[in-house]
Amino acid sequence: MGRRIFLAISLVLVSFQIFSQTIVLNKTGWIEVKGNLTHWRDEARKLTLDEIRLLKLDSVASDKAPNFGFDRAAHWFRIDVKNGSPFTEWQLEVAYAPLDHVDFYILSDSSLAWTHKLAGDRYPIKVRDLWHRHPVFGFEIPQGQTKSIYLRVNTISSVQLPVILWNPSAFQTATYNIQLINGLFFGGMILMLLYQLFLFISMRDRVTFYYVLTLLSMVNIVAFFQGYTFLYVYPAHPAMNDIFAMFSGPVFVLSSTLLTRSFLNLKKFSPLLDKLMIANMALNVVAGLAMFIFFPHISYEYHHYFILIHCLLALTSAGYCFHKNYRSARYYLIAWITLLIATVFFTISNLGFVPGYMSTNYSGLMIGCILQMLFIAFALGDRWNILRRENQLAKELELKRNQEENERLEREVQLRIDEIQQKSEKLAEVNRVKDKLFSVVSHDIKGPLSSLQLALSLLKSGDVSREEFQHLTKALETRFSQTTEFIENLLQWATLQLKGETYEPDYIDLSRIAEETITLMDSDLQRKDIKVKNNLHPSLQAYADLNMIRSILRNLLTNAIKFTGNGGTITLNAMRTDRQVVLSVTDTGVGILPANQHRMFTLGSITTPGTKQEKGTGLGLLLCKEFVEKNGGRIWFESVEGRGTTFFFSLPESQEGVQEIASA
Repeated sequence: MGRRIFLAISLVLVSFQIFSQTIVLNKTGWIEVKGNLTHWRDEARKLTLDEIRLLKLDSVASDKAPNFGFDRAAHWFRIDVKNGSPFTEWQLEVAYAPLDHVDFYILSDSSLAWTHKLAGDRYPIKVRDLWHRHPVFGFEIPQGQTKSIYLRVNTISSVQLPVILWNPSAFQTATYNIQLINGLFFGGMILMLLYQLFLFISMRDRVTFYYVLTLLSMVNIVAFFQGYTFLYVYPAHPAMNDIFAMFSGPVFVLSSTLLTRSFLNLKKFSPLLDKLMIANMALNVVAGLAMFIFFPHISYEYHHYFILIHCLLALTSAGYCFHKNYRSARYYLIAWITLLIATVFFTISNLGFVPGYMSTNYSGLMIGCILQMLFIAFALGDRWNILRRENQLAKELELKRNQEENERLEREVQLRIDEIQQKSEKLAEVNRVKDKLFSVVSHDIKGPLSSLQLALSLLKSGDVSREEFQHLTKALETRFSQTTEFIENLLQWATLQLKGETYEPDYIDLSRIAEETITLMDSDLQRKDIKVKNNLHPSLQAYADLNMIRSILRNLLTNAIKFTGNGGTITLNAMRTDRQVVLSVTDTGVGILPANQHRMFTLGSITTPGTKQEKGTGLGLLLCKEFVEKNGGRIWFESVEGRGTTFFFSLPESQEGVQEIASA
């Protein structure tokens, strides 16, 4: 009893399954076949229609369009159609353009022979019943009758069979509406492409150029899968379909990789992700070239994996750069999320992992492309704003740098002008003094020599008495002493001007040097009965050049003796202040006229005769000034006419004092 019940239930289920696979045409004018058909996989691709009719085909249980992924076998499908509508003319549309071979068989009403029609992208568009982007087959079926339709599909692309049965009027209306939507999509994409191309021509920005290539590749992929490139671009050359299929994916991966790397500055933020994107791009390009060379032995399936990996890498890169606070990555991240979702479903559908309607319904892919186009446009706009601000800031900084550089150059030019002017003034002063020196030299050297020549002539003639000769000898001695002092100062000054005096500082005993100088001047001091008070402490030291300090003290004492009358006094004092030693030479002489004080220590200084009509050239004080400054000190004087003069000069107390003076 139980066995009979099970058998009855099985018969009911089988009859229900057979009934469910019969398509009933109704007055709505269209119907999707979905899974209401039977199927046979022909591995060897050798079965004929007569052989298939004898086989018991397998049911397709899914209520979605059949999808077998990438399969090189031939696939047979049987669709049972019953006309329950008032229309006798119908059209069968296979809504998937990339199929290579589609054979359509239906039993003729008149001759009871099988009508055979061909379609697919391996044949020129003219062999089709209807010039349409999809394979479309027209047939007739009387009202109330049932017919069987056989379809044979063989392709190197994804094997999918989304079948829709149409009344011609409904098909025409639906085609018009779909064309309108697709026209808006492609029009918008082309307008954006032209706009970005115009921006690239205007700005010469390589990121914009990469975006133009990416947009173009995206438009090409959508147009290819929708059959528009075959319908409008090369309808008589079906071999172009394979070339487009080989390189559309690699071109998209190549252009969008360049866009992603350049836009996100990926090499800077993540060298690893940058290398992974380059590797995936290179492998995809190599796969495309290999497919072109070894076609059709390499499957299109690999392109889908590369595209899927590329989208994941682009999304990861955008997210990582956004995590690193790269502002422009936010729109780029959103753009790739939308396209990634659409591409993932489209790709896994072509691979056969999900029902075929996801790859044959292009609305998701189109929406993903539109959203990506908008968000990347936002990202580019945001990037351009950032670049514009950075460019403006860079221009401001450059302008500021230029202004600072101009000011620096102006200061340098002014310094050079001042330096040249100072040198010019100094040269003019040297030229003025040169004439004076020549005059002095010719007078002060020629005079003593002439006197000597006269004395020798008188002595030779014997007209000079002994007393006259002694008086003449004493006068000549004085003249020669003055001339020797002058020549010594002149030679020191000339040496300093030509090659600089050798500067060899060391710790020196100022008290001992003063005593030596006073002893050297003893004869001059006695002649005028001048007293010298040396108040320098025996332990007084300074860090200076010994020979220069000797010359300074000798010249200052000589000047003091020269301008101090008989019975006068010269005093040497010293004091310490701020790591310096200040020495002073004070006399009780005639003082310096106020009109002449500003010319002291210069080549143009005016010399006046001493109390005994001693002559000078002014070189002594000039040497004192240059030697004091060479040792890191300074020299000055205080004078009251008729009461005397005090010369001061400072010297470093130690080597550290020299460094402090130099740094100051």
